[in-house]
Amino acid sequence: MDGNGGEDEKAPEQSIPLEGPEPIQDIYVLVVREHEEPDQPHETEIIETTLAPKKPSLLAIAVCFFALALPIASITFQLYIAFNPFTAIVTILPKSHQVALSGTVQLGRIVSPITLRESQTVATTGKGHQDAKAATGFITFYNGQLQSITVAAGAIVTGTDGVQVRTNETAYIPAADLTANPPLIGHATVPAHAVHKGAGGNVQALDINTPCCNSVVAKNLYSFTGGQDARDFQTVSQADMNTISTVLKTSLAQRAQRALQKQMKHGEVLIAPSCTSQVTADHQVGAEANQVTITVSDTCSAIAYNKDGLQKAVTQLLTIQAIRTLGTGYHLDGAFTVTVHQATRSDTTPTLVFSSKSTWVYGVTAKEQERIKTLIAGKPKQEAMRLLSSLPGIEHVAIAWRDDTKLPKDIHYIHLILLIQNS
Repeated sequence: MDGNGGEDEKAPEQSIPLEGPEPIQDIYVLVVREHEEPDQPHETEIIETTLAPKKPSLLAIAVCFFALALPIASITFQLYIAFNPFTAIVTILPKSHQVALSGTVQLGRIVSPITLRESQTVATTGKGHQDAKAATGFITFYNGQLQSITVAAGAIVTGTDGVQVRTNETAYIPAADLTANPPLIGHATVPAHAVHKGAGGNVQALDINTPCCNSVVAKNLYSFTGGQDARDFQTVSQADMNTISTVLKTSLAQRAQRALQKQMKHGEVLIAPSCTSQVTADHQVGAEANQVTITVSDTCSAIAYNKDGLQKAVTQLLTIQAIRTLGTGYHLDGAFTVTVHQATRSDTTPTLVFSSKSTWVYGVTAKEQERIKTLIAGKPKQEAMRLLSSLPGIEHVAIAWRDDTKLPKDIHYIHLILLIQNS
């Protein structure tokens, strides 16, 4: 090889391949050491690596989903609004007023009167006291002398049972007339009373027949009476009469109500019966009695009227009164009260005195509701409220709608709510 060195240098730059063995190929070997030898100088190693692909996180997925859902929701909402516009809720409170009315109306009939009677016997509760009293009577003096005799008042004579009697007046006894045929004995009679009070002084006739006072004879030709011992006893009190009569009147009133009620016709109402009472008793107030029987007799009459007829008649009167005070456009709200205070009789039809209270509300009819919707359709909220507040009979208005958005132009998307204020 050293001997051919010169020829090789003179050879042209392009060599012609020679037949023979395959050309030699250069092979480069990269040696990577796992551990660096401590004695070897530090060399920078270059390592080629390939990273595996990572899976997307949940946050990234959520962000992507939200980014896609937002425009879809916006489009869906706009489509819904286009086909289903919002409904404006308009709340209207119409004006309401109370109308009171008092008056009379000729209505009803007189129910046939009835008479009922009840009695009750009860023990008396009154207390009486009797002081002792002296018996009284008359004493007759007989004078057989030829001269007149005077017996002063206060003279005492005694009966056969020992009862003493005292004269009340002076007795002037004339003289006897012996010339008469037959002879006449002078006599005089004066009132007298028993000296001691009590029933013991009630002596029988001729119990006193004794001489006294200058040969004058004293006699009681009649019995002495009125002598009483002191005692307590039962009497009829005014409270007895009042208590029992009140009980009987209450019982009779209930019986009369039931009896008159049986005469009612269908739909009629009975006005409280008017009764005339008569109270009697077998003993008067203050009389001595252990019991008293009290009797009450009631004669009752009443007036009945048809309830529906009264309601109809009062409704007409209330309507006239409402138009006179409120004007037209108001209607009666619900039922009203009617109170009948009294009824007066007449030759034909009774007259009922009544009072009534009712509530009248401004009527927003279906036709007027359509006109209201048309009036405010497409208007701003504040202008719509101003227009509605200016309408007659409107007390208050409220609209559930945004202030910066006009109401729907289509009245089908305006809903009215009418509130009735109960008085």
